[in-house]
Amino acid sequence: MDFKSEFFKYFLHWKWFVLSLILCLGIAFYFIVTITPTYQTSALLFIDKKQDEKTKIISNSSNSSEETSKEDNLEEEIRLVTSNDFLMKVVKVMNLNISYFEMVYKVQSKFVNEVPFIVRPTIDNDILPQITYTIKINKQGFTLTDPNTEKSFVVNGYKGTQLVDGLPFRILLSPKAMKNPSDYFDSEYLVSLEPNDVAQKKLKKALIVVSEEDSKGTIEINHIGSSPDRSRKILNEIIVLLDENIVMNKQKLYVNTVSYLNQRIKSFTKEKDSIESVKEKFLQNNDILVMDNYIVEKTADRSQKNENFNLNERQISLTNYAINDIRNSNGLKPLGTDYKLEATSINQMLLNYNTKLMESELILQRAQKNNPTYIALMTQLKSQRLEILNTLESYLNSLKQTNRANKTEQNVANSKAKSIPTNDKILGNINSNLNTKEETYTALLQKREEAILNGAILESNLKTLNSPVTNYTPIFPQPKSFLLGAFLLGLLLPFGIIYLNLQLDSKVHNEDDIHKVNANIPFLGFIPKANPNDKLDNTANSRSLIAEASRTLVSNIFYLLPGKNENIGKVILFTSSIQGEGKSFCAFHNAITLSNQNKKVLLIGADLRNPQQHEYFNLNKNEIGLVNYLFDNSIDWKSSLKKDTNFSSNLDILIAGEIPPNPTQLLTNSNFETLIEEAKSLYDFIILDTAPVQMVSDTLNFSHLADVTVYVSKFNYTDKRSLVQLNKFIKKEQLKNVGILINEVNLKSSYGYSYGINYGYEYQEKKVKKSWFKKA
Repeated sequence: MDFKSEFFKYFLHWKWFVLSLILCLGIAFYFIVTITPTYQTSALLFIDKKQDEKTKIISNSSNSSEETSKEDNLEEEIRLVTSNDFLMKVVKVMNLNISYFEMVYKVQSKFVNEVPFIVRPTIDNDILPQITYTIKINKQGFTLTDPNTEKSFVVNGYKGTQLVDGLPFRILLSPKAMKNPSDYFDSEYLVSLEPNDVAQKKLKKALIVVSEEDSKGTIEINHIGSSPDRSRKILNEIIVLLDENIVMNKQKLYVNTVSYLNQRIKSFTKEKDSIESVKEKFLQNNDILVMDNYIVEKTADRSQKNENFNLNERQISLTNYAINDIRNSNGLKPLGTDYKLEATSINQMLLNYNTKLMESELILQRAQKNNPTYIALMTQLKSQRLEILNTLESYLNSLKQTNRANKTEQNVANSKAKSIPTNDKILGNINSNLNTKEETYTALLQKREEAILNGAILESNLKTLNSPVTNYTPIFPQPKSFLLGAFLLGLLLPFGIIYLNLQLDSKVHNEDDIHKVNANIPFLGFIPKANPNDKLDNTANSRSLIAEASRTLVSNIFYLLPGKNENIGKVILFTSSIQGEGKSFCAFHNAITLSNQNKKVLLIGADLRNPQQHEYFNLNKNEIGLVNYLFDNSIDWKSSLKKDTNFSSNLDILIAGEIPPNPTQLLTNSNFETLIEEAKSLYDFIILDTAPVQMVSDTLNFSHLADVTVYVSKFNYTDKRSLVQLNKFIKKEQLKNVGILINEVNLKSSYGYSYGINYGYEYQEKKVKKSWFKKA
């Protein structure tokens, strides 16, 4: 990127930059001088959140970490200060819906807190109209004016006894001003009224409440306003109300805490009594006095019942054995006495039986079996034996009945023993619930005592670290920032407009514009824009801009010429994209410049549709010219030539002549080519002023005759898209050996042209300029 070129694109418009800077800086300075400055007043508060932990109801370990993390969280206090209800209290306490100003200039007012009068609304502050009055004090009383309607109100007297229709307030002098009202006759004041809700919104907008991260537990309250004293009073009132709200909230917390604790204690008392009743019924229903004794008792009872059952079973077995043994005996042998029966009578009967049996054996030793004594004794033994068996049967039946009773008792004892774990678990749960309730009950009683103790010593945990202080450096408007911003705006505004204009501009301005579209086409130079009276000043000794530019153009055209055959004239064709780009003008000056260089030049007006060359030589356009020859080649075209007598004797002109109805057919016949071939042998250069190539095809039909094609574009007129079409002509070989020329360049409003032209003039002036000592 060529920064120098880009810079001068904008530097050409330096007047607009200067004008924009003057305008922006002037407006900024006027704004700074006339606007009422606003200041920031700040107060720093500290809220000890640790004191609030004393009033917490629950402080379990599960949430202790969470409470610790929220210890320094001041969002609740910040929300309170910025709440609508809180700010509405400030508005009502300080009457912020009424504002007083002292008129210093017509465009500036100074906010004041002390004015020599008092305004007392006669309607509710919530429905006050949003209106402003200017107030003047005079000998009769007060004169009030509504600036919007220019309606005036007159209040007679200074005591405020008069109620004026249309005024929503009474006005009276303050006690201080009542002493000497004339001191205030020359001053003009302004009072502004608004509803409370509007004042509350303004106050909320002017407040900035933040919590400092570095200093935990601190809140910074800022108020932005035009009156520092009023701002300090507002912050002081906010601090007072915040302190009252903190104490009030603590009182509410205390009352709610004690009420809640009483409610919970009452509820837990009922729950504890209910659990104790359940425990009592459970013990009664299960015949439990003490659970440990109950366990020992039921365990021992189960062991006893099992042992009794086992003993009874053993006796049954022994009894059955004894019965079988006695039945199987023949009655001649003694019965067994070791059956281990627990029936004493049976054991005795067995002993008696064995004793008699021994007696019968003794008798049998002394007598025969038929001995009456022996027979009687044997009959007696048989009876005893039957009696023993009957007794054993009875005993056995008794044992079986006892066995069934023992079995039932055993089952009951086992069942009660098995229910011991269940009863123990149930009783344990009951005792656990009862213990929990008793512990909670005890904790609630302790919390209630703590809450009552804290309620007796309630105090605010708010401390003012820094009282409201005003920074008297205005935060709006800030002169340096405003002036710097105005300076930047003054530069950026015209820069943006010029940049946008350059981006949207599709016209040709300089060589760079041409090279961006046609990089391979040579640039031949430019023709500066000149006044109509000066455009013909192109004589051999002329130093005009037109003459210098034309000479440069001729030099550049020489570089495009295919060869230097002195015997054959060179054909230079001038054309353009559309009409009005000045190709005829450029062809005219190029012909003059070449003729002034002792070259024999023929200038032909080949634009048969819109001929222009006759105007430059003050000729009648209907005179015989090219058209006549093309129509009838018997006419000698040399006889139609005009000599130039004003610029050079080496220049001949062949004008177009009358405009024909069929220019294309005339230019495509062989007559025109014959004319060119004849002219080459007579002239050094043949200059063709042709028709625009993008409008008609006339020029393209004979463009192959040209040695050099000069494609004329007009400064700030030719569209760049037309140069794209030129590339197509070149690729199709419809135009050959093309060079581009920019016409009517405005040297005063463009960059990149003046250096080459002014160099010659500066050099010439330096040659003729004499020093002071030579003049002397």
